Amino acid sequence: QYLIRSGNLRQIYQLIDQNIGISRARLAKITKLSKTTVSSLVDELIAGGYVLDCGAGASQQQGRRPNVLRVNGAGNVVAVISWRRARLDIALVAADSKVLLRSQVPLEEQDDGVEKITQAFFGTLLPAVGSARLMGVSIIIPGIVDSERGRILSTVIGVGFEDPVIERLSRALAGYSLCFLNDTACFAYAESVFTRIEEPYFAYINVSKGVGACLFADGKMLRGAGAMATQFGHYSIDRNGPECPCGNRGCFERYGSTGALVRRFTENVALLEKLGVPAEDVNGKVIFDHLDDADVSATVNSWIDSIAFGIIGLVHIFNPEMVLIGGGISREDEHFIRPLREKILNGAMEQFAKDLEVEAAALGNNAGLLGACAYFRQNF
Repeated sequence: QYLIRSGNLRQIYQLIDQNIGISRARLAKITKLSKTTVSSLVDELIAGGYVLDCGAGASQQQGRRPNVLRVNGAGNVVAVISWRRARLDIALVAADSKVLLRSQVPLEEQDDGVEKITQAFFGTLLPAVGSARLMGVSIIIPGIVDSERGRILSTVIGVGFEDPVIERLSRALAGYSLCFLNDTACFAYAESVFTRIEEPYFAYINVSKGVGACLFADGKMLRGAGAMATQFGHYSIDRNGPECPCGNRGCFERYGSTGALVRRFTENVALLEKLGVPAEDVNGKVIFDHLDDADVSATVNSWIDSIAFGIIGLVHIFNPEMVLIGGGISREDEHFIRPLREKILNGAMEQFAKDLEVEAAALGNNAGLLGACAYFRQNF
């Protein structure tokens, strides 16, 4: 398997990947390598099938127009497998970030996740690669990935540090380059790459059944994509609060996740009876559909207060220039993002709030898959 190992070669590939239509001259200027060296490296990437020379491109300068370069999307793909509580989301994503295949594999509680991933890879993904080259496999985990120790921890999928999941998958998929990534990190990386965020210091907060966070400093993700930089959802905001599956008490996600919001309603039998909604049908959308009810509105507002309280703490610790809010609930601009922004900016210290932007994440359902593919291409 042809892998990009040379430091300079990798740097050239990364720049072509990040800058569609870049020229050899521009690469030489950015890298400060000689034009001869850059041309040699580009030729090697072209010969290896990783890069395409697309001929002369547009130029504002007089004289010969430079040839432009781009990654060979059709010839190179990354397999992405997102391990979730009740299913696997599987996809093939081309090197130019086009999603070529996307499917789901249901998971039952008794299923062995490693065996299901192996079956999905060999049974569905690998046959669909066809004549393209499989660059590698990105496996997305809703939890901590400790790459140094080769262990993962996820209360969502029920995997502990003592479970040899990475070892088993490495054996099952031997011969293929693997990377294990945290789910929030994949969402955040996609936002960073595909929306061209200009702020060098920003935080991505994933509000879902739990709460995740990913921090960027000088435009780079802190400590990689394994969620080892922060476990924001397990930052305690009440030492006497409810016990969390992680073993701590008062964890932020016990108050500020959509799972916490749903619990507020399922535990309020009288409110559910008034709304005529069975407890098993309660989710974020159902709740926001009933905001015209005063009790529902008050409950949601109190929940947003909890989220703002936690994020204000993060703002005071990290001092980001932007906070991006992800998760399905972030699509609720008027009733979620706007009041959350107001509460954060009004609650944070003036010096930290005056230039702070609080926005909803821009990308949709494919963000995690695209982020996982992009991270693999840029780092493996």
